[in-house]
Amino acid sequence: MHIRGWLRGLIVFLLAPSLLFASLWFTSKFENVRAIDRSLAGLHLVQSLGPLMQEKALTGDVRSSSNFLRENLKEFGGPQRSAELTAGLDAFLQEGNIPDALRKAQTLATSISQLAKLDTSASFETSMFSHLINKVLLSVVIESSFMASSAEMLMDRKAINTWDKMLITVQGGQFKFAADGAARGTTESFRQLAGAGADALRRKALVYRDTNQAYQKEGAKLLTSTLAADTGADIVAKPVIETQPELVRATFALWQTALDYFDQDLQHQRAQTLFTVALAGLVGGLIIVAAFAIAIYLSRALADRTQKEFESLGFHDPLTGLPNRRALLKTIRALPKADGPLRTGLLVIDLRQFKKINDRFGDHNGDSILRDVASNLSQFAEPEDFLSRTGGTEFMLLRPKLVNGGAFETLANRIIHGLGKERVLEGQKTALEANAGLFISQPGDPVSDQILVDAALALRSSKQKGPMKCDVFTNDMRETFEKNGALTKELLKALSEGDIKPWFQPQIDIHTGEVVGAEALARWIDHNGIRYPGSFLPAADEAGYMELIEKVVRAKTLKLAAELNGKTRRRVHLALNMSTGFLANDAAVDALHLEVKAAGLKPSDISLEILEAVMIDETAAEPIKRNIVRLAELGFYIELDDFGTGHSSISSLRDLQVHRVKIDRSFISGVDTDPGLQKFTSALIRLAKSLDIHVLAEGVETEGELEWLKQNGCDVIQGFLISKAVPEEQLAAMILQRNFSPRARVSTPLKLLTTGS
Repeated sequence: MHIRGWLRGLIVFLLAPSLLFASLWFTSKFENVRAIDRSLAGLHLVQSLGPLMQEKALTGDVRSSSNFLRENLKEFGGPQRSAELTAGLDAFLQEGNIPDALRKAQTLATSISQLAKLDTSASFETSMFSHLINKVLLSVVIESSFMASSAEMLMDRKAINTWDKMLITVQGGQFKFAADGAARGTTESFRQLAGAGADALRRKALVYRDTNQAYQKEGAKLLTSTLAADTGADIVAKPVIETQPELVRATFALWQTALDYFDQDLQHQRAQTLFTVALAGLVGGLIIVAAFAIAIYLSRALADRTQKEFESLGFHDPLTGLPNRRALLKTIRALPKADGPLRTGLLVIDLRQFKKINDRFGDHNGDSILRDVASNLSQFAEPEDFLSRTGGTEFMLLRPKLVNGGAFETLANRIIHGLGKERVLEGQKTALEANAGLFISQPGDPVSDQILVDAALALRSSKQKGPMKCDVFTNDMRETFEKNGALTKELLKALSEGDIKPWFQPQIDIHTGEVVGAEALARWIDHNGIRYPGSFLPAADEAGYMELIEKVVRAKTLKLAAELNGKTRRRVHLALNMSTGFLANDAAVDALHLEVKAAGLKPSDISLEILEAVMIDETAAEPIKRNIVRLAELGFYIELDDFGTGHSSISSLRDLQVHRVKIDRSFISGVDTDPGLQKFTSALIRLAKSLDIHVLAEGVETEGELEWLKQNGCDVIQGFLISKAVPEEQLAAMILQRNFSPRARVSTPLKLLTTGS
């Protein structure tokens, strides 16, 4: 009896974990099926919304019954979300303004998709469909409706004012951005599709592109005629209004076909998952029976030893339940050498600036997001993958049997863009930014702990490229890391010895040829010669030295401004490039004001260059905008850099009290020979002029560009045609030459030492 009892306990002990893991696996798979069913239900609701949106876009009213959709929204939303969804439907149906109604319908479709978790359920082939359906294609319909509505409104105007012209210019740009994005997105997303219905989808996309080109042709006539119009009768608006319904029909036809393809893909995934569960159940049952037969032969000593190992493991992260870094290292060290063409892949993902979320919403919400991220990542992992949380905001996915390196890189991009979806915390919208680094071994190569370092170097490289970027490890990254380590030591010495200093690129009055300003640009001057920003600023940023460099450049620029103060016939503004970090800091703004006063200068003597991109994120930009307004009120000369490349609104130009805009070089290069570019560049100049804002064109390199800018209202130019960046003494010589010589010409280059900007 004693022996039988011991064997019974041993068998139960050995089989219980297997049964537990089998139960967990089956539970997970059935959860996947339920998730797909949920996604299908949401997709069908979005499909039901489509005809109502099309009817609204074409007729301005919805006469079709929405009762079926309303009842299904209640059921889908459940007790917590049904009121929100039905309220969104009512807001859409009751809104009289067509574009606003369509925006509300787009918001409702996005909410349904988020509740249905369409991004998570999508296969690799349809990974971009949710974004395409809810954002890209609907934006085309919305923006075209705005254009058609505005055109119809302006036709009856007795007089066309500046704001009317700006309205069409801005709306035309927004429509072109949306429509061209849809054309590119559908081309890229549909090119590799192989499922049933792929050919039909590509045909619909082709029809859309043809219709879009026809509509844009009429839109260009609307833009050109509006800019030149004095009354509504001068505007060529009727073609835009008449062709817009065709664009709406073509867009919704493509939209509906994409939904049908997405539906087929989800149905296919569901069938595959159920088949896998059935097959696994059969095989698992046989394995359990075999395991039961074998278990009675295992020794008690082995069981005791295994039990002690499990008890001693501290290999899991308590917050997310994922394995930790120690568990990952143990797994890597136990990996066998890859066979044949198989490789090993390691993906490391890190969330950027997560502390801001904790500070804004509290640690409990931050923990909730981390658990959600872990859940999202689990959906992307394959059965043999090893997913772990290895740091505060760092996760790693090990794929020990990697077949396709390109697909693994694509997976990384899918993950970081999936994590970047908008989330709602305590009624406020927020979005995560992530970066990814990959290590992919060579076929058959053994792996060691070193792959953690290599993947981290790839992550570091991706962060240098900006948020939502991914990079794959190369040996050059290790060499660059070691080189930057040595470079940062040299840089700290250079800062202490005064080798970091500003050079200045002159800014010239386009009509008189006089120097009216200069942009301060950092240079590293030592016995090795001149080092330009691209060779040391990335290393400085990584080492945390950017604030020191900005302080040195600022101090020396203010010193030169003080020396020039009152000694030039015409005021010369020296321009400082302001970083986002500086502008977001209230204390830094006050400190700058004190520095300027201590140098014996007025704030109006200094120009502050601000990138237009800081206004993309309304929430993040709010403190920055507040400080820019403060700087303008203190008297600083505010200059908006890279104008035309960002997404700032007309209201931002007014609210920020901008004194001058710098038109980006991409709108200047070749403008004298490119009629299409001339339309947009002249529109930008007119927009600024209508708001009494001065215009500077940067990157001017040819006489042709100069003459075109002079004829089209530009005030100031900067570029290699005049001079590259020069030391302060050469800037002073140029001021003396141009501002006090009656024979100075705008295009006369500075015949002194010149360097890259």
